[in-house]
Amino acid sequence: MNKLVNLLVLLSGSLLVQTVVAEEIEPLHRRIDQLVQTAQGDSADQVASLTSDAEFVRRLYLDLTGRIPTSLVVQKFLDHSDEHKREQLVDQLLATPQYAIHMQHVFDELLMRRLPKKHVDPVVWQEYLFTSFLENKSWKQLASELLSADGVEKEQRGQARFLLDRDLNRDDTVRDIGRLFLGRDLQCAQCHDHPTIEDYPQQHYYGLSAFLQRSYLFTDPESEETSIGEKAEGDVKFTSVFTNEENGTAPRLLDFPPIEDPEVADELYLTKPEEKVRGIPRYSRRQQLAPAVVADDNTAFRLNITNRIWALIMGRGLVEPLDMMHAANPPSHPELLEVLATDLQAHDYDLRYLMRELVLSQTYQRSSEFSEQTEDSPGNLYLSFPLKPLTPEQLAWSMMQAIGLVDTTRQSELERLQQENEGFDPSQQAPSVQLERAIHKALASHVENFVEVFASGNTTFGPTVEQALFLENDELLNCWLVPAAGNLLDRLNKTCSTDEAIDQLYLATLSQIPSIEKRQSLTQFLDSFPADRLTGFTQATRAILCSAEFRFNH
Repeated sequence: MNKLVNLLVLLSGSLLVQTVVAEEIEPLHRRIDQLVQTAQGDSADQVASLTSDAEFVRRLYLDLTGRIPTSLVVQKFLDHSDEHKREQLVDQLLATPQYAIHMQHVFDELLMRRLPKKHVDPVVWQEYLFTSFLENKSWKQLASELLSADGVEKEQRGQARFLLDRDLNRDDTVRDIGRLFLGRDLQCAQCHDHPTIEDYPQQHYYGLSAFLQRSYLFTDPESEETSIGEKAEGDVKFTSVFTNEENGTAPRLLDFPPIEDPEVADELYLTKPEEKVRGIPRYSRRQQLAPAVVADDNTAFRLNITNRIWALIMGRGLVEPLDMMHAANPPSHPELLEVLATDLQAHDYDLRYLMRELVLSQTYQRSSEFSEQTEDSPGNLYLSFPLKPLTPEQLAWSMMQAIGLVDTTRQSELERLQQENEGFDPSQQAPSVQLERAIHKALASHVENFVEVFASGNTTFGPTVEQALFLENDELLNCWLVPAAGNLLDRLNKTCSTDEAIDQLYLATLSQIPSIEKRQSLTQFLDSFPADRLTGFTQATRAILCSAEFRFNH
């Protein structure tokens, strides 16, 4: 009897351990779904169904590579029967150079708003971003590099652009550090405590400013390159327009204690600043900024980047606006944001890991179609996937992918690289990266055209007359819609069966097999061009590329 009792105790203990372990290792994407579902309350039974495979593959390619998939990729994914194929595709895309290129575009816009060249060549900056995401550099390391680089060393030129190309202008630099790294727009706390946000006192603005108060731009007389010099003295003083009382502060981050200067020897400088000599103090206030921002006890740092990545993938932030995090503007899902941010910190700020978990969630994989019951439901319930307008870069790359320009450029660049490098094998990682960078460089001017027309600076979709005219009349798009060896129009024109051609067109542009209604409608349209089949396909292709269905991630 005692043996039986002992066995039961042992088994129950084993089951208990298994249960605890299972809870500890439950994937983040499942916890996301649990917390979102809990917040949905009575609306949980109104959620949209999961996406079809066609919807998923298009959405995922746009979010992880910045472009739509090829028709061959779509067809292969639709034919694939493995139940884990979605997870497999996620891992495959996150390991591609295209992912790094896409994140380069995303963070160029986020951190620099696509600013033109000033002190640092944007190409050097973009190469720095690309390499960082290709190597999966942690956000903590990336942020530290951006906030600490002085631009003296050649290897630092790219990362130094964040500070240098803002000219160390206090208003722009302090505001952007607060917005982009802490989720707080402190602009309205310059002259007094923020008039409507209690959490944004004036000392927060000037505490950040004090880290940079002693720094200045220095132009080397020989190289003529600009870098950051620093003085050993200079304090921040500020006066509230409401009280006229003068205050001062040492560098400080939000409500953390001020960072006082240490005692130093009589000589304050390693290199004393002169007209042609860059100042280097023994103690640098500016070099205290990055450690303070990325410190483990600074919750604002991890909450901010988590909220921004969630918004990038899910179409809206858990806190909106993204740079207005404060007690009076709580997250729509407080526990979810905390869980995500804590888990991100535990994974050393691995953004690739966070994005993987987000796109594996059912919350992300919901259809964008909703019922009449949910049409007026708040977006922050995540009952369906939101419509996300394509960025200028996504639109450019997706159009070039759809009409076949990316594939024809890949072939020509591959042939060039093979001629220049004997034994060049694009199936290997380094050559694959080299090939994708060559394609990116070859098509960069086209992407720049789209950025010039479609980058309005707004976070919401707002079509303009200039954009409509560009899509209807611009010579660039007209040239793309001419049959050339291997491109979409060439393939459509050579396909004998109208049904097969329609399938090719829909797979290449909208990543789907057309419905019966769409097929019938397009067939009737093409039948109106009995003597000029090519014109019919050309007009149909342009119509789809200019449609709302193409211009949104859904």
